[in-house]
Amino acid sequence: MDGVIAPSADRVREDLAALARLTDSAQPGWTRTALSEPDVAGRESVLARMREVGLDARIDPAGNVIGVRRGARGGRMLMTGSHTDTVPSGGRFDGMVGVVGALEVVRAFDEAGIRLDHDLVVVDFFGEEPNRFGLSCVGSRALTGVFDTAMLDVLDEEGRSFGDALAAVGIDPATMMASTWPWDRVDAFIELHIEQGPMLEHAGTSIGLVSSITGISRFRALFGGRRDHAGTTGMDRRADAGCAAAGTVLAVERIARSGPDGAKGTTGGVTFTPAAVNVVTEAAEMRGEFRSIDDEWLRTAEETLASCAAEESAGRGVTVEMEWLPQAPRRLDGSVTEMCRRAVDDLGLSRAELFSGAEHDAAFIAARSPTAMLFVPSVGGRSHCPEEWTELDDVIDGIRALAESLRRADAVRR
Repeated sequence: MDGVIAPSADRVREDLAALARLTDSAQPGWTRTALSEPDVAGRESVLARMREVGLDARIDPAGNVIGVRRGARGGRMLMTGSHTDTVPSGGRFDGMVGVVGALEVVRAFDEAGIRLDHDLVVVDFFGEEPNRFGLSCVGSRALTGVFDTAMLDVLDEEGRSFGDALAAVGIDPATMMASTWPWDRVDAFIELHIEQGPMLEHAGTSIGLVSSITGISRFRALFGGRRDHAGTTGMDRRADAGCAAAGTVLAVERIARSGPDGAKGTTGGVTFTPAAVNVVTEAAEMRGEFRSIDDEWLRTAEETLASCAAEESAGRGVTVEMEWLPQAPRRLDGSVTEMCRRAVDDLGLSRAELFSGAEHDAAFIAARSPTAMLFVPSVGGRSHCPEEWTELDDVIDGIRALAESLRRADAVRR
């Protein structure tokens, strides 16, 4: 294949801007959370754009937007893509760079007269970011056949089930598993993504080659106390669920600070019932997570937090129940990563190797197919906030690296 791959900065800029316009304007930054109207509009927009560039495209039973560029031989597949949902008040690059970049690779291949032997599959994965039910990577879980149907019964803070929320946006929960992909035919999955951290910018490096993706242990803790009058009930007579939860919040920070390099612990939500300053808290709910590439430490962190929550509760006459949703760390494929490394070198781009402290659909795909990830720099290391930014030149370098890596994968992996 002799064609010169030349991504268009103007097209990429416009594709990113088009997605950025699809947001919940009532919130700062960019908000296109899974199960929302902007999310539905975003995936419909990607579907239309896939068809515009000539892909055979559809939305599968799990909400994933999938487009296929047919190869000269067919039968075998290469896959790329990312996601277009966001966290609340997030940025305009997380996930979007990987989807927009994949579409631009298709255009650049067409303009260069490059036809791969493999079918090239482009995916916009549904619900990569944690939704209001605390569930993430929904589309990739379904695509890889590991979606747990028990998740359909998980309730949000208003008592609505995840299954009902899916149905409300046109996804039939009864048919989600029909989206499982024929992974025995996929020779490689390569995802382009922003780093969401400071390492590449600090090093002045164009491309990051990802060695592994963090494991995550998410939890939900329910504390049960007793409602009493705040002005007449003595401190020694209270069963304050809020205080037990507050002590457990601090335990999350303490456990993570004492963990290995790269360990993280975050409490993402605490609610008190009743929400009144003159009533002793009867019930409290706490949601959070631990992250690490050390799976053994994650299990230890779970046990330690459960013990701390029990101690904080018992001393106050409060009950506690904890639910965990663990996701193991995932090493990425060395042979595909090496292929990406050679592609980056031949393009004359600088590179660094690092692990991802962020969650990605690639972690689930890696359990089914050889997988690699390419990172591009994030200005100031900022992400999941309105200030999230990646320079257009860096995005274009990432697209060039993705295109060359896919072209090499097409030539080597048969």
